[in-house]
Amino acid sequence: MPYARKPRLPPHSVEELVHTYTEDGILLEGVRYGPASADITIVYTHGVTSTVFRQTHVRVGRALELSGYTIVAGNNRGAGVATALLQRSGPRVLGGSWFERLEDATKDIAAWIEVAASGSASRIVLLGHSLGAIKAMLYASEIHDPRLAGVVLASLPLRGASRPLDPGLLARAKRAVDEGRPEDLIDDLGAPGLTFGRLSAASLLSRAAIGERAQRLRNIPYPVLGIYGTEEVDVGGQAELDQLATLLPGRFNGAMIAGADHMYAGHEAEAAELIAGWIGSQVTSSGMLSAESSPPP
Repeated sequence: MPYARKPRLPPHSVEELVHTYTEDGILLEGVRYGPASADITIVYTHGVTSTVFRQTHVRVGRALELSGYTIVAGNNRGAGVATALLQRSGPRVLGGSWFERLEDATKDIAAWIEVAASGSASRIVLLGHSLGAIKAMLYASEIHDPRLAGVVLASLPLRGASRPLDPGLLARAKRAVDEGRPEDLIDDLGAPGLTFGRLSAASLLSRAAIGERAQRLRNIPYPVLGIYGTEEVDVGGQAELDQLATLLPGRFNGAMIAGADHMYAGHEAEAAELIAGWIGSQVTSSGMLSAESSPPP
């Protein structure tokens, strides 16, 4: 299938291009699936070098809409590899996966949550894929947002994440930042991967500063769903779901999608069905949870 053909949707369905500004004035673009007015809205953020307009994300969004949910799928400042980001005022700034700083992720997600809330949503389910799941984890563990009712960590990169970064590379990155060259590209990061084996000095230090993922996960007080495909062995799998269940006792559900790769290509409807079913059982039925609430038994 060369294009993400639009499925037959109910007469009331809506797809609308949307945009927002972050608190520091960065313009972000996205799309809303479903009516603007909805009690529960899914805020969807993408991973490294990606965009919410990529086929897989579009198919997941449309499938979730068919399940009756409104989705606000918003790009973050890590879209693409090297992206010129417009500001509300002032010159463009460098973004994309080479130049983003993970500490800014909460600003991006907050901006899209405000878009969802402007449509009268009182409960937000945060859905992050890949590095977007890291960003969702950061938001849910750091920001006590009473509107947040659940978090979906789709293909959270855990496998191999405990390996420390090369001290020599970190030293090069720190020297570049200290000398006023935060955008210098640090290469030799190992396998080329999605960022072609390089990141800017500031981005590399930002990723290193995430620290221990386990403690950040423990700090998430909301119901959490974890998903992996069976064909993304470099990212995670059943062992990582078991780890998440241990870190999030009483508030975690996990699922494997048989035959699915990291982007769930050809399995987008299955991913959406899992997410929609989990929202129905763990979010809709349990009512609204706040960050001060005790996790469900």
